[in-house]
Amino acid sequence: MEPGRCPANSPTRSGPGSPSVPSSAACRFSYLFCLAANERRSCPMSHKPPCSVKKGSLAQSEVEGLYKSKSYLEAYSEHTDARVERDPHLAVGGQWEEIGILQFDFLVDNGLQPHHRLLDIGCGTLRGGRHFIKYVNPGNYAGIDISPKAIEYGKQLVKQEGLAEKQPRLFVSTGKDLRFKAFAGEVFDYLLAQSVFTHLKPEHIEECFRHIGRTMKQSSVFFFTFNEAWEFKQTGLKDFRYPSSFFWSLADEHGFKLEDRSGDYGHPKGQHMAMLSKRP
Repeated sequence: MEPGRCPANSPTRSGPGSPSVPSSAACRFSYLFCLAANERRSCPMSHKPPCSVKKGSLAQSEVEGLYKSKSYLEAYSEHTDARVERDPHLAVGGQWEEIGILQFDFLVDNGLQPHHRLLDIGCGTLRGGRHFIKYVNPGNYAGIDISPKAIEYGKQLVKQEGLAEKQPRLFVSTGKDLRFKAFAGEVFDYLLAQSVFTHLKPEHIEECFRHIGRTMKQSSVFFFTFNEAWEFKQTGLKDFRYPSSFFWSLADEHGFKLEDRSGDYGHPKGQHMAMLSKRP
């Protein structure tokens, strides 16, 4: 492959206040992400200044080394940071408008009203969050993500779209866990984890089920998506599939009831949707 050209100062999408990134790191990560997404076979960047990208090995070994040398969630956080610096929309899976609106419409169809309090778990760069922030009353949206760069971008997006008066609260999960310590003493009416469990190992999901009840009232509902398989399967560095029975077992163990809502969701990539609530 001929050396590509990638930017030292901007991601492929010019997001609000996009942070400056070192050209060498940006170029290496960008090439790997293109391969992972099957988007292009050459570096997608066309801006100056140029930097060299050799085929595959350097970028792939760098990212694989990240997952080998650090705990999974630490590695995933840094990996996501690099993806956000490259493209804040593709970093959360792309289909920015389609899936953002899908999330919003689904929760509204399931009773979300402006006076409700919403916790967006793994809010990313606000693909869905920007719609929720516009809709709910000031202070009623809270988002948390493991990626500092995603939260940084989200805060910039809030300003750019004139949503600061809606007073959204955006948090970095500094503990790299799912214990919800940032929300101690708070409860929410609706909770959402879109494309979160698709990137988490079993122990992380179990931790979420163990602690999520602290942020829920008796009437609260927690919607989450997952990729289904007959048995647990890791399909990439950060991609996981689960049998539905895994979630039903966790729900029983931690005092919840679970409903399959996949038929009402219509995710373009086939993710399943489930609704968790407290038992009476």
